[in-house]
Amino acid sequence: PSAPTARVWDDSSEDEAGLPPGGAGGGLAGHGRRRPRPAPAPQSVVWRSKGHAWVESRHKVRRFFETTPGGVDGLVAQYLPPGKDEDEDPEMWRVVHDGDGDEEDLDFDDVVDALIAKDLNHKSADEMEGVRHEEERQERLSRAQRLETRSHHCCENQTPRLVAGLYGVSLPLLLRLNLKSDRGSMTDHLLLKAGTRASKRGFVLLLPAFRIDGARTEAEPQQAAARGRRGAKGRPAQ
Repeated sequence: PSAPTARVWDDSSEDEAGLPPGGAGGGLAGHGRRRPRPAPAPQSVVWRSKGHAWVESRHKVRRFFETTPGGVDGLVAQYLPPGKDEDEDPEMWRVVHDGDGDEEDLDFDDVVDALIAKDLNHKSADEMEGVRHEEERQERLSRAQRLETRSHHCCENQTPRLVAGLYGVSLPLLLRLNLKSDRGSMTDHLLLKAGTRASKRGFVLLLPAFRIDGARTEAEPQQAAARGRRGAKGRPAQ
């Protein structure tokens, strides 16, 4: 069945809890169902087909809806720059679904989730929901412990997938962290090819604060350190 176009509600349609009619679900689908989706831009604004890497490269996305739990693919077709008041008029991305041509206007968080979901071939919205929760947890811990953001300077042909493995960190979280920091300008150089697009020497990737096992991310990659320890143990006695 065709995926429904995302719906928007105004204040007059919310109940006392600030939710749309029908409760927390409210008929909204996709990652945005936990909050009201930003209202469509006024008709007087001009959507751009150039000026942003995700649009110019026609990057593929995957969205999840209640009626299409396996996901609906599409592409980033247009970009709307932020207004003078970015809180009132945030930047938006127009996504066009494959097949039926339905359109959605997504905010930054939602379009990043959709880009990664397609790139890593996610099968349900729960996978990116988990990444968001982990990101929020890491941000809280980082602030509480006053941790500085660590980074990795890539060697020639290192990929995000390889870097994630070296440090023992989540690949989706690594991609999300760098997409949020970069906001699109480096996407074609490194990210969003299943985490396997090779980098150029000296390219810098920001690292999640904590590894998958919950330990603090070390400055030295796990595998490199392990190779050093094995080498020391295997050195013949003089």
